Amino acid sequence: MTREVFQMIPEIHSGDPSRLGIRVPFVRPALPSAESLQPAFDEIIRSGRLTKGPYCERLEQAIAKRLGVRHAVAVSSCTIGLMLVYRALDLSTGSCRSRRSLTDACPVATMEPLSRFGVARTGSRTEPVGEVIMPSFTFLAAAAAIVWNNLRPVFVEVDPRSTNVTPQAVAAAITPRTVAISACHNFGNPCDIPALEAVAAEHGLPLVIDAAHGFGASMHGRPVGAGATAQVFSLSPTKLLVAGEGGIVATNCDCLAYFVRMGREYGNDGSYDALFPGVNGRMPELSAATALASLGILDEVSARRNQLADLYRGELRSLPGIGFVEMMPGARSSHKDFSIMIDPTRFGMTRDALRRVLASRGIETRAYYDPPCHQQTAYEHFHDRMKPLAVTDMLAARSLALPIGAHVDEAVVGEVCDVIANAKQVA
Repeated sequence: MTREVFQMIPEIHSGDPSRLGIRVPFVRPALPSAESLQPAFDEIIRSGRLTKGPYCERLEQAIAKRLGVRHAVAVSSCTIGLMLVYRALDLSTGSCRSRRSLTDACPVATMEPLSRFGVARTGSRTEPVGEVIMPSFTFLAAAAAIVWNNLRPVFVEVDPRSTNVTPQAVAAAITPRTVAISACHNFGNPCDIPALEAVAAEHGLPLVIDAAHGFGASMHGRPVGAGATAQVFSLSPTKLLVAGEGGIVATNCDCLAYFVRMGREYGNDGSYDALFPGVNGRMPELSAATALASLGILDEVSARRNQLADLYRGELRSLPGIGFVEMMPGARSSHKDFSIMIDPTRFGMTRDALRRVLASRGIETRAYYDPPCHQQTAYEHFHDRMKPLAVTDMLAARSLALPIGAHVDEAVVGEVCDVIANAKQVA
């Protein structure tokens, strides 16, 4: 990958990174050059069509083809996409039929509506009864989308090696109140969709994947995105495929895609009669054009991140107390993040102490996901404290994501690893 291909755009901070003492930012996106974007931007500006235009349609078609799904619906963010999926599941479940043939049922048609438990469709904030099983060790948007639909998140444990939710934990948490299952490709590491699909199918439940980190990840050489009831991707600046801000809902369900498309238009089917409370969830044309160009370099960006991850592993593997995220056989991570785990006893210092040492050298890191969802102010009241999540708490205290992105090269990896190796002498 040549540095000239990309335009370097700094991540947003509360101030100038140089004034904050940051020499090595945590992440910078790999973007197509300004010159390659200019023709599309000029066309959009001249047309005056800034939304609901051809670039959004082209992006949807290109991503659907890449992922091997019937529908890729562009939305304004991954969070909005997740919110609309849960709302669409309630509307489509049990009533709609797929147009694949006259007899084939839509993937969610035989499931009971989410509102069977009294989940409010009107927007009233009644006590949620329907439950969605999800990992706590994940980004807070997944919980937000569930609660915004007046559903209750049920937080379960993850595997300490992959950091992804386990099918066993999901199966053990299913009750008559359960209306859906949520999982994610944590840090870009593909989760075990076939095993999770088997659990979901056994109980007649939809499976929603928070695939925010998924672009650039694959299983057995095929991009993640084709499994589950729906997978929802992010195109924000920290991801490999960048729109500025945006998301993609990928699904093989015709009726689910129909309601998500309607939902991003306020619930309006074109008649100016809102059939259900929707949102403005459209992706702007300028964002779609950026994402289309970004799609053209996605494989190169993904390959480079995997190279950097291999370099990090090679440099850090010999250090005691350093753990790495493990992948299933056949899986390839997008490495949206490169996260290590710090065992304070074996390494000789805590994750937070190491982070302070790195910061003192101008190296920015992040501690994902600390606190985890079940400890966050907005969601802690949903969690049963009598059911501790020991693995999640341990990962939240030990996980440290190192710099990765368009600004990281072999020299940066070497410097970061050298600081880690000598951290105890510096502290």
